[in-house]
Amino acid sequence: MPGARRSLLGLLISLQVLLWSVNYLAGKLALRAFDPFSLAAYRLVLAGLLYVPVLAVRNTRRRFRLRDLPVLVALGLLGVVLNQGGFVVSLEYTSVGHVALMVAIGPILVLLLARLAGLETLAPARVAGMLLSFLGAALLVLSALRHGESGALRGDLIAFCSTAGFASFTVLGKKTVHRYDPVTATAAVHFTGAVVMLPLALARWPQTRWHQIPAEAWFGLLYMAVFGSVVGYLIFYRLLRSLAASQLAALNYLLPIGATLLGVLFLGERLTARLLAAAALILSGVWLAERGALAERWQTAPAD
Repeated sequence: MPGARRSLLGLLISLQVLLWSVNYLAGKLALRAFDPFSLAAYRLVLAGLLYVPVLAVRNTRRRFRLRDLPVLVALGLLGVVLNQGGFVVSLEYTSVGHVALMVAIGPILVLLLARLAGLETLAPARVAGMLLSFLGAALLVLSALRHGESGALRGDLIAFCSTAGFASFTVLGKKTVHRYDPVTATAAVHFTGAVVMLPLALARWPQTRWHQIPAEAWFGLLYMAVFGSVVGYLIFYRLLRSLAASQLAALNYLLPIGATLLGVLFLGERLTARLLAAAALILSGVWLAERGALAERWQTAPAD
């Protein structure tokens, strides 16, 4: 049974990487027909609607309190509107590889914000990892400036802000929604994010030429809502119940690689020297910071 369980978890991790890697490709395909703000609005509203059955099945009516509404709205703005909406908009301006690397900085931003909130400490290895990752991000931005790539620069900065939104969501969630299980909290946050985005979706609806939307764009929109925002998160929290967060660190390394390869294979994006150099710095920094975190927790763990 333990061997079968490990095989199942390994399969789920592989599926998780595949689902979220394809999400980048789906976004690019959808942007061939939708403008980025319309796509972001439609995706988030549809995802919120898909989470309604999740909330109903988990019988959350007796769990949520009115006083939690401001927190849920804030989490919806950070983790759904800014994070997922910003992700869609960033794909309009820059490559899949650039967006994936900016997303990979997420654990570093979470660590930094957690330190500012008094939830974490910063050992030398973690500081070194943070500096390496930020250096890799700066390399992408400065390279875009040097080559006059204003679109790529805009996309990189939006992707960075999107990742910062998710990092803020993570830290705020740790401090405020501890009484909810992760799936219920995520469903509620997606629903509140959908409510926030509904006015934009309604405003864009008459302007969208629905009869001209090709099949590949429909695929992209539906994939991002169903698999990127719902199925992917449900699998992630299933894994989180069985594995330590540190054991899921492979996602931070495999997702940028998988997404970048899909961009090269299906979108004709190029693997440039600066992209590879930035990837080396960012992923090395994330590895070093997470390694430092594990070592620090091991040293401070109580003896059995």
